[in-house]
Amino acid sequence: MVAVTDMLNGVIRIFNPHSKFSQGDWIKIGQFDSPRGIGVDSMGRILVADYTQGKVYIFSVDHAFKLQNVRAVSDLCGPRYVSLAPDGGLVVSEECGDVKIFGSNHKLIYSISDKYGHQFANPAGVCTDTEGNIIVADEQQKQITLFPVSGSPVCLVSKGLQRPTGVSCSSFGQLLVVDAGENCVKVFKYKVKPYNNPESPRISSENPNLSPRERLR
Repeated sequence: MVAVTDMLNGVIRIFNPHSKFSQGDWIKIGQFDSPRGIGVDSMGRILVADYTQGKVYIFSVDHAFKLQNVRAVSDLCGPRYVSLAPDGGLVVSEECGDVKIFGSNHKLIYSISDKYGHQFANPAGVCTDTEGNIIVADEQQKQITLFPVSGSPVCLVSKGLQRPTGVSCSSFGQLLVVDAGENCVKVFKYKVKPYNNPESPRISSENPNLSPRERLR
């Protein structure tokens, strides 16, 4: 199932997997003020960050595409992006503010600025990798930073980005960054070996000593 936010119309659009590709195949669900980031949790529920309401909504969708069991995390300041946290909770970025981590019970555990002493300019896209690290794109600082389970933050990318907004990572150690300044997706490698499949094909000419910023493709 493919789900996207439609901020202009204040709805979520879900593509009907049983239909053909056309404009009418997108089903509108819910009614929000300004839905921005969207994600999915460990239970398969949809996560939606509503910017103006300062909330993240958590809900499931039934076979008729109706919202079920709607819950909300409130008191956020301009939530932009949302992702699954390592323990099954939520990671939420706030515009010009902080990145907050909520547990599976949707209670605040900590903020990254408090835990790591890190100062954000404008945190945007967030994600977690298979090792439980949290990765954040800072749109204004033009950086991608990894916050490990233990230890100090690691700057993964500090050059070659104009306006990084979205970020995701694959199980093969690839970092995918949406660069809105250049209207493209840039792919970095920040792990030499894949996490889950050591038999996956690799490019033999890769130099394992290159830093992530040198391995932009």
